[in-house]
Amino acid sequence: MFYIIVGIFVLLVVLVVTSIIVGDNFIEKALVREKPNKRECDSDLFYLSVEAFKNYNKYKNETEKWLKKVKHEKININSCNLKLVAYQFRNNSHNWVILLHGYKGKKEEMLHLAEWYYNSGYNVLVPDLRGHGESACKYIGMGYMDRIDMLNFISYITNRDKDAKIVLHGHSMGAAAALFTTGMNPANVVACIADCSYTSILGIFKRQMRCLFGLPSFPILNMANFSFMLKKDSYNLRKASVVKFVKNSKIPTLFINGSKDNMIPLEEIDTLYNALESDKEKIVFEGVGHAQCELEDFDKYAKVVTKFLKKYIKNSKEVKKK
Repeated sequence: MFYIIVGIFVLLVVLVVTSIIVGDNFIEKALVREKPNKRECDSDLFYLSVEAFKNYNKYKNETEKWLKKVKHEKININSCNLKLVAYQFRNNSHNWVILLHGYKGKKEEMLHLAEWYYNSGYNVLVPDLRGHGESACKYIGMGYMDRIDMLNFISYITNRDKDAKIVLHGHSMGAAAALFTTGMNPANVVACIADCSYTSILGIFKRQMRCLFGLPSFPILNMANFSFMLKKDSYNLRKASVVKFVKNSKIPTLFINGSKDNMIPLEEIDTLYNALESDKEKIVFEGVGHAQCELEDFDKYAKVVTKFLKKYIKNSKEVKKK
């Protein structure tokens, strides 16, 4: 009996240590920002269809030219003792939009939408989220920590325009950041566009562990979360439920997703939609993958967004992509 107990104890120790090592390695790959000498790119781009990728490159080339000729500036704010950087495009308007990129992306990947919003009369802020691009932080916020940064960007706007009407518009992780923020109901935010958000950080990590590595989430993620919380600038993954924040939101929200999204199950848009008790709409683009809706059919995307925002933003006009 003694040896059995010792054997079980040793087995448990090995299981715990192995889980911590595997979990830490997973966290290192998932939440630690890319090294400065490694080119950052939005992981969502790897899932683009041929047509979407073609349009992405087209819009990228167009917006690079636009960026050179349009008046803009780089601004930075301090949030949680982190320096965060954003592009700012000013218009003669009280309408504002904050555009939020996806996981391991950067602000430049949202410039095609920035150009469209700017031509529609909006002032536009396009930040690098913490742990991305030119913004500081070792760890990626996965939307949850970005909600604090969004409050500071919102304060940046309202300190300069007390009559500002602000829209939050995000893709994937950026959509989660927008929804986490709306759950705190910040003043001056009048609408949210959530394009293919997940429902929780742990949920998406569980899927990635199962699909990419064939590993069980328990006890690996549990141990990884405990270990992660001991690090500076980290956070508790268990508390990062988008659904819980959405339930608290009073901000009108448009939920968008593609019917062939292989990263975020389509039922998650229904979960988020049903959780919100404010004004809401949802649209599913048929045959479209993850974070590709405006790349597959920009004019349809623009019409959907414009129609929704007209209810909450004065002088919101539709501008077609050339």
